[in-house]
Amino acid sequence: MPADANPPAKPEGYGEGAQRFLKELVSEMGLSIQPPTEKRSTRLAHTGGKYARSKGKFSPYHLRIFQAVWEKDEDIGDRHVLAGIAEEVGLDREGFLNALGNPEYDMLVDDDLTNADKNKIWTIPSYIGAKGEIQVHHYNDIPSLEKLRELL
Repeated sequence: MPADANPPAKPEGYGEGAQRFLKELVSEMGLSIQPPTEKRSTRLAHTGGKYARSKGKFSPYHLRIFQAVWEKDEDIGDRHVLAGIAEEVGLDREGFLNALGNPEYDMLVDDDLTNADKNKIWTIPSYIGAKGEIQVHHYNDIPSLEKLRELL
């Protein structure tokens, strides 16, 4: 989060409320997701995404990273877990591991972070597109499926 970020404060009990909301949403929508058991760094996964994009494998990589976090509770901060995911989607393991330390890919991730800072993206999830923007600061701010379809 940028140093000058000023998102709305979370109310007392927010974490518990968010967990309840997610559990109800998952049940209502028939989803098979669950929150991860712990916070994990996503930096290497983003770097790996830049490599995957360069090899034409971003979409399957991105989907598999989503599954790793929200379905399988895998540690996407671990380079060997990521390398296994890369192999699953058809990327070369050694090439992928080399990319995780490549300054070129790191710089691309830094550029994304700079762009997020410039656009005052202070929360996850956020979306900015031609038809509008979403920044969810509170689970009550999550747009309806209809609104999402309009924006996408």
